[in-house]
Amino acid sequence: MCGKVGIILVNYNGAEYIIDCINSLLIQTYDNIAILFWDNNSIDTSVKIVEEMFPQIHLIRSRKNYGFAKANNLAVRKMYHLEPEVEYMLLLNVDTIADRYLVESLLRKANFNTVTTAYICMGKYAQSIWYAGGELQLDIGNARHLCIRNCTESVPVTFVSGCCMMIHSNIIRRYGLFDTAYYMYYEDTDLCMRWYLQGVKMYYIPEAKLWHKVGGSLKGEKNPLREYYMVRNRLYFADKYARHIKMKQMQLLYAVLKDELDNMNRYGYRMMWACFMGVIDFIFAKMGQVKHII
Repeated sequence: MCGKVGIILVNYNGAEYIIDCINSLLIQTYDNIAILFWDNNSIDTSVKIVEEMFPQIHLIRSRKNYGFAKANNLAVRKMYHLEPEVEYMLLLNVDTIADRYLVESLLRKANFNTVTTAYICMGKYAQSIWYAGGELQLDIGNARHLCIRNCTESVPVTFVSGCCMMIHSNIIRRYGLFDTAYYMYYEDTDLCMRWYLQGVKMYYIPEAKLWHKVGGSLKGEKNPLREYYMVRNRLYFADKYARHIKMKQMQLLYAVLKDELDNMNRYGYRMMWACFMGVIDFIFAKMGQVKHII
């Protein structure tokens, strides 16, 4: 029998998603859970909603926006302080709705050396696949979502999205969590890379189902801020694990810029500028000899 599950929700201006998300967690078939809602200094009504509607969960109001990576790290540490008996941590995006069997299904395969994740769909009527398996792409310094169709059993993967991660406390204590240098985006790719190199197993559980309203806090996927972090952090990731990645840094830089030039006509100059700033910031960080966490 599995122990207590701590569910971590990191939020920034996600008021429109909170009620559906938390309600879906409060009706889980596996009820030995504790929920911690970390608010990253939102300026909307997020905190008020949680205070008034969900007094039974832990609410942490941060005085600043720490980004996704550091906020999750701090929230997990706080959960262990408040609920020391927690055996598993489920990291979950606020802009999601969980099937009532989600926690129970994820726990079937999770253990002290195995991380599990869900089938994640998107779209107004959950009609599209967002994640159905994932893999690290060591040839190009990236990771991608797969679409493993007609899957009825657990499948080993090498990439698990930070949208949904069920992690045993032993794994967290041994390997830590996110590298805070990423702030947001690619922190999950980095974490999976560390797990992969250390022999931690990762499994996609198709019967564990989650609906993801993609891009909640940034109001859509094609966003200049998102583009900036995606470019900067992909370069940072490839540099950090250069000896494991086949594509050289200049080749990767060329590939990134080419992709953005191809997309410029569709998404405009603001996106191209965001890409350029991501490259520049990475170069300055590199010149400043920024230390990696491992």
